[in-house]
Amino acid sequence: MIETIVESERLRLRVPGAADRATLHGWFGDRQVMADLGPVRDAAASDAVIARHEAYRADRLGFWMVERRADGVPVGFCGLKPSDPGRPLAGELEIGWMFGPAHWGQGYAGEAARAVIDWAWANRTDPRIVAVTARVNVKSQRVMERIGMRAAPELDYEHPSYPEATGCATASSM
Repeated sequence: MIETIVESERLRLRVPGAADRATLHGWFGDRQVMADLGPVRDAAASDAVIARHEAYRADRLGFWMVERRADGVPVGFCGLKPSDPGRPLAGELEIGWMFGPAHWGQGYAGEAARAVIDWAWANRTDPRIVAVTARVNVKSQRVMERIGMRAAPELDYEHPSYPEATGCATASSM
């Protein structure tokens, strides 16, 4: 049985299962989805990301599959993780999301992120939640604003892993 973490009006966020690998591989391998998230990944690299998120589960973290409650269709991947080591926000609680292009523009990212934030405040003791995106990723910045995050330019940094794609990581916090 797959564990549901949290539900919102239209969405269910649950621990990903083996049956979700093909969907996740599709998103991680999609140039449009990955345009501002880093390099397009093949199946092996996608599995490494999935495994990394599985390792966060011991701390009740990791990204969760986002599916519509009405029909169970997977629409995205959203959750929490410790911010990457070696970065200015290392160890802070970081929220992130990735949604399939067929599901963009329907408010799912904001709804899922809000549910994740509500879950975090109820289940964690972290003093804040941060989000990081590329300076050019205006869509994610708008989601950050809609869920109540505020831009924190003092936390911006050049992302050494993706200089050609991101130029700069833009952080928000709440």
